[in-house]
Amino acid sequence: MHTTRYTYCWEGVVAADFTLGAVRRRYPALADLLNARGWSCLVAYDTRFLSAQIAADCYQGLRALGARVVLSSTPLPRPAVDVALDQGVADCAVIVSAGNRDYWSNGLIIIAPAPGLDPFVDGDLPAECPPFPSEPSDADVIDVRRMYIESLRQTVDIDLARQTSLTIFVDAMNGTTGGIIPATLGDGAQTKTIEINREADAWFGRQAPHPHTASLVRLRKLVRESDSHLGVALSADGRALGVVDNDGELAPHLDIALLLAQYLNRQYRWRGLVIVPAPAASAAWVRAWEAQTGLSVEFAERSATRIAEARAAHQLLIGVTEDGQPTFGRNGGIGDAPLAALLLIELVARRNVKLRVLREKLRQSPGM
Repeated sequence: MHTTRYTYCWEGVVAADFTLGAVRRRYPALADLLNARGWSCLVAYDTRFLSAQIAADCYQGLRALGARVVLSSTPLPRPAVDVALDQGVADCAVIVSAGNRDYWSNGLIIIAPAPGLDPFVDGDLPAECPPFPSEPSDADVIDVRRMYIESLRQTVDIDLARQTSLTIFVDAMNGTTGGIIPATLGDGAQTKTIEINREADAWFGRQAPHPHTASLVRLRKLVRESDSHLGVALSADGRALGVVDNDGELAPHLDIALLLAQYLNRQYRWRGLVIVPAPAASAAWVRAWEAQTGLSVEFAERSATRIAEARAAHQLLIGVTEDGQPTFGRNGGIGDAPLAALLLIELVARRNVKLRVLREKLRQSPGM
């Protein structure tokens, strides 16, 4: 059963709008909301400047006001937070993050099972606040990252991926997904996963940590010159995916959506709509693909909204937004780039060919 959750964001420029004082002034209203609804809350954070320290302060501030809270032990990609909520770690979550926005931004993201909330009321500072956040000595800490990795292992055919000799490059873009894919595959795998930009960087190399806006020059060069099977770039919050084939060419979102849709349908009997952004030009070959696969592709002007609608109606197989967020009807409710990357690795391993070959066959004969 899908749980419908709603996202509320408050963001600002670090040290100008987003300050420790501004965050603390929002604790009373947020604690009142949690206490009135009887919700427990997971406090999470990403790798942005001071996110971990502010998350610890948020945990202490909400707990001092009577809220039931738990604190993540590590930076988390956004889909990991949804996995934790699905598994009953808490009723809702507060994430210290600005998603994939520019490095000078930070914010608070609330994920809650109710619409129409106003969680960011700017109130008074709580009494006796220390001048700088300190690590809580008696925090109720939980390892959500481990839970997320285990959920990925349960979804993907890890044994197949481990036992096939592949070379994959992964650009973690200095964000929360560093180490996720190698840890999911585990030690001793024949698949060789080479990570770049794995180290957490509070400023993301002075660029927006998103594969849709980054050039991915280094990733493309490494994949092409090593003749690897494919390369993937994961946004800082783990929602958006960029894919590079073995020729170093960026694969269109449409290609990735159709490759995964066809594979999930044939291998696992998943069914439903494939929703992709409306194309600038006609893609007549897609209609032939629909006829041969029995799947339906919908080109949506507002793909994120349409994906959410289809998932709520249990009609979604896979949807990809304009900025490359892949959402699966049977897993989570938001973009999950590590899952999509692992499924691509599984597909390449099972077909035993490189991604470029699969992209070419996609237009020639969908019955691969």
